[in-house]
Amino acid sequence: MKKLLIITGSILTIFSSCSKKLDIDPNGAMTREELQQIIKTKPATVLEPMVTSMVAQVNGLTYANSVDSRNFSVINLLLNLKGNDMVLAQPNGGWMVSDYQMLNYREEAQGRVTLYWGTYYKWIFFANQILDLIPPDFDPNQATDVNKLIMKYKAAALTMRAMSYTYLMWLYQDDYMHGGNAKPGVPLYTTVAGEEDRAPSQEVWSQIIADATEAVDLFKKSGLLNTASKTDFDASVASVVLARAALTIGDWPKAISAADYVMQQYPTLINETQYTTMGMSNISLPETIFGYDFSTATGKGNSSFPGWVNIKGEGGYGGSQGGWLAIDQRLNDQIAATDYRKKNFVQDDFVEYKYASAQQPDKHYKYFSYKFAAPPIDANTPNYNQDEIYMRTSEMILTKAEAQARAGQDEDAQTTLYILAHERDAAYVKSTSTGDALLKEIQLQRRIELWGEGGFEFFDNKRWGIGVNRAGSANHTNQLVVAPGKLFTLQIPLTIELNYNPKITEQNPL
Repeated sequence: MKKLLIITGSILTIFSSCSKKLDIDPNGAMTREELQQIIKTKPATVLEPMVTSMVAQVNGLTYANSVDSRNFSVINLLLNLKGNDMVLAQPNGGWMVSDYQMLNYREEAQGRVTLYWGTYYKWIFFANQILDLIPPDFDPNQATDVNKLIMKYKAAALTMRAMSYTYLMWLYQDDYMHGGNAKPGVPLYTTVAGEEDRAPSQEVWSQIIADATEAVDLFKKSGLLNTASKTDFDASVASVVLARAALTIGDWPKAISAADYVMQQYPTLINETQYTTMGMSNISLPETIFGYDFSTATGKGNSSFPGWVNIKGEGGYGGSQGGWLAIDQRLNDQIAATDYRKKNFVQDDFVEYKYASAQQPDKHYKYFSYKFAAPPIDANTPNYNQDEIYMRTSEMILTKAEAQARAGQDEDAQTTLYILAHERDAAYVKSTSTGDALLKEIQLQRRIELWGEGGFEFFDNKRWGIGVNRAGSANHTNQLVVAPGKLFTLQIPLTIELNYNPKITEQNPL
């Protein structure tokens, strides 16, 4: 088998029928068992290129690969537009307008539901290919050099699978704590095999937790606690996946422990100069746990994530082409004047900025975002070519604080929140709030800190039971009001899953 492009439904069945011969053998002549024998003595020969290819999927093109859905960060941007805190202040033609207006994004025949499903199941396929090749008699308690390599590769695949299923569950079922735990999840594949019906949500989340937990353990046993490269999976990346999943299902102790581990590995926060001048687009920033290191070979052009969010980007869709984003006035007004994060948003009535291609300066109006306004990497590289940060320490600080607050550990949560809030605002005084008031303070800090990143507002609002209410905003160009609930859960896609997988018996309601 030479090509495996759409990894859902019938494609999985096709693969299972010829899975004896895998892609890593270019001649298609080696069986799985023969490859496993090689792995027992020379695991890097087989598994290193497979893991490299798998991790590269996160930085690669999505299932749709269109102007407004080019890669992982861009498809998460589409989710942030379906919230309260991000404003599509000036669209670039019709791009992303339907997302901002929450039109045609969740019904089974729509392209958006296919986009996420196809992307994340492809990632799961890459992970399962690797996991299927781990020798059945592999013993992680035997810390030989060969076994340490196998541990590393298996841990990477488990991390990818856990992360992919987390995104699928966040998108294709209601929040676990708001009734989703009793509903069907998504088809659960732990091997490269044929179609499956939707597994119960609890079963999928249990698998996510088990995979992430095992990945952390294997990375630690292999010695891969914290890689020098920010583009590889390691124990910290797996711990972020574990912390996110544990927070979603309400396992507060596990969320606290996993987030705390990452905080210990990455204790240094981005400072004011870095936060306000580097556009959150450089993986050398001290908080970066996992990200993308730009290269000309893998760049996504002017419709990359920086292309959409770097307002200073010459040639970018969100730069000189005029697709500009802003923070909601109501959130902006809740950022203290002494908080340097406020500098990332225009506070004057407007500022003038002249693009190299323009005859006259353009006006960027109040609340427009400069958060991702990264300077060029060099004189020959356009602004839309930048690094991207997928995971960073601040998220884990806020995750730990929220889990502590929900566990009734108010004093601990106040202390954890102070670590971040005081760094961002020297005038910040340690909170004395408790209970729901403390939780709301943590939520506010999370909305400010992670604005525009990672689809967090969409996923957080779902987890918090918050809908969309733009009424009363001074600058939202769409005054949408959407109650929390089913409208934030996508349907299972028709074209690449339901039409090919007869085992699925239940669709999410319209």
